[in-house]
Amino acid sequence: MGESKRFSPLYIFAALYVAGVYAFVPLLLALNKTASQAHSQAEYDAQSVSFPLLIPVILGVINLIAVIALRHQTTREQLLNCALFVKYALIPFYIMGGLCIACAFLLMFTPVVIMMFIGPAVAVIFSVAGWVILVCGAPFSIGYLVKSKNEGIHPHALCKIAGILQFFFAADVLSMMVLAFKEKKWIKTTVILLLILLAGITGVMIWAGVKIAGAVL
Repeated sequence: MGESKRFSPLYIFAALYVAGVYAFVPLLLALNKTASQAHSQAEYDAQSVSFPLLIPVILGVINLIAVIALRHQTTREQLLNCALFVKYALIPFYIMGGLCIACAFLLMFTPVVIMMFIGPAVAVIFSVAGWVILVCGAPFSIGYLVKSKNEGIHPHALCKIAGILQFFFAADVLSMMVLAFKEKKWIKTTVILLLILLAGITGVMIWAGVKIAGAVL
């Protein structure tokens, strides 16, 4: 037990990755101001997204190197802690990103004709950026799955399926939640998080229902 509670240097890398991802947003906003006079929307999008995306990409490479280099000094539980911390801490980021993508698609319905092309393009760019950030945070969960398979904690087939799911939005978080429950780790945090998300989804559905009913009536 004492071994699993020992501090791991990977905790620092996990915290730095989360901080780096959230730094993506203010840097994106800062570059939006300087790029607002670009000659074309495509050029504007490239300048405002590609450069900030280097932060999580670089940190993702560092994460991969750290997980490989420290694999013998790091326990399965420590890798699980890193994986869940990264995934849970980034949930607000992905919710915000999903709202931005939805707003970009809604631009298609504005009277301005060019928005029919700009909206989907912006949505695709933001989706790709989100997927890159998802992949760059995966080394912790992949490392945990490899350890779990080698130690016989989870069946090989389950580890392989969970490994594939690490590259898909939402499925990566849900799969790690299931494995955390199986290990009886992070149970209270996971339950509270699920309740908050469920309450948020219910609130949005009620709000949307009231708006639709008001528009119909």
